[in-house]
Amino acid sequence: MLTEGFYEWKVRVAMKDNDQQLEKSIYRLFEVTPVPTALFFPDGKLEYVNPALKRMLGYEGDEIYSQDVIITHLDDIHINEAIRKKLTHNPFDPIQIEKRYKHKLGHTIFVQLHIVAQPDDEKLIKRYISQLIDLTTLKKSDAAEILLNHLVNKSNDAIYVVEPEYGHILNCNQLAHQRLGYTKGELLKLSVSDINHKFSVKGKWKELFKQIKLNKNIVVESTHTRKDGTKLAIEASISFIEYNETSYLLAIVRDISRRKQKMLEALTLANLDPLTKLPNRSSLEDKLEELFKKAKLRNTLIAFIFIDLDNFKLINDSYGHSVGDEVLVGTANRLKHCIRKSDIVTRMGGDEFLVVMSGVENSSSLKVMANKLKDEFNSPFKIQKQLIHVQASIGVSVYLNNNEDTYTLIQLADEAMYEAKKQAGSSIYFI
Repeated sequence: MLTEGFYEWKVRVAMKDNDQQLEKSIYRLFEVTPVPTALFFPDGKLEYVNPALKRMLGYEGDEIYSQDVIITHLDDIHINEAIRKKLTHNPFDPIQIEKRYKHKLGHTIFVQLHIVAQPDDEKLIKRYISQLIDLTTLKKSDAAEILLNHLVNKSNDAIYVVEPEYGHILNCNQLAHQRLGYTKGELLKLSVSDINHKFSVKGKWKELFKQIKLNKNIVVESTHTRKDGTKLAIEASISFIEYNETSYLLAIVRDISRRKQKMLEALTLANLDPLTKLPNRSSLEDKLEELFKKAKLRNTLIAFIFIDLDNFKLINDSYGHSVGDEVLVGTANRLKHCIRKSDIVTRMGGDEFLVVMSGVENSSSLKVMANKLKDEFNSPFKIQKQLIHVQASIGVSVYLNNNEDTYTLIQLADEAMYEAKKQAGSSIYFI
């Protein structure tokens, strides 16, 4: 019996030694692990804090064990009480909960706390092992991402991240895909050449990328094609960026279709007579250049037909300037309806108009066209319930692959018009 008792004692001693060795090994593991770890007894008293936890909370040596040190955020003390209640009722159920700790310097640290129980040989709680995951950096990172995503998605400009070698679209904000009529998933399957067809031309994309990389940032005006095929005028500020040793292009794209439309309207207004909405004299020369080229190529005539309303001052004096203006507008409309799309009708100023007819085959055709213009003045203008008879003097000069001096051709037509005035009624004079 003594031998058996001695043997059991030896076994217990050996097991105790093994347990002590195991605990020493666990402690050594806790010492080197980068995960903040703490051990505490069932009564809540702190047994051990590893170096990683001390670093996280800003403590050194054994000062963290002081009775005066409270590491839980004061507003989260109630969480400690809730944890104790759970451990009292279900001591072996692991706990995972978020709570706040207080750094030695006073700032708050958000953590995710994990607690498991360590039983002894008799299945009683020996201690609790807790590990803490610092959520502060993660929460700041999430907050930064939320802020960035909010700002990016609320931007008034479309924003793209593009892979530079092939122009594949890697990411975009909400406005980018909505403006082009795609879902985000659809747009991220495309390349720049799919929405800007000029980069379908071989070498065009590489040429642009080379320019962006050299200058770091460029601003370009171009056109994007929507999913439905319609076009959108854009201005893109494109920057070359290197992040984590990888190159990217960041494009901030602005819709300039309104600006382009306003510019077009302003240009149109600048080239139109404000009263009659006919092209004015300043826009005439640009159009004539193309007509001269075609006349040379086809060996056809260009007729310059100068039209002046007779006694227009008398109309203004008799009926008032508002009626006079309506006569001018009526004249412009009659001339526009009388000519072909390839011809030009211009208000030269006052009561003078110029019609330029291109592609005229011969003088006989010219006379037919000129008489057609003259006949427009055979019927009176009905203005403010009044019938007003208007006559016109018409002078004609001709370009036949000889003199491209617009001023001279108009001057000759003007001189011919004064010759026509010497005749009674609406008349034509050819020079």
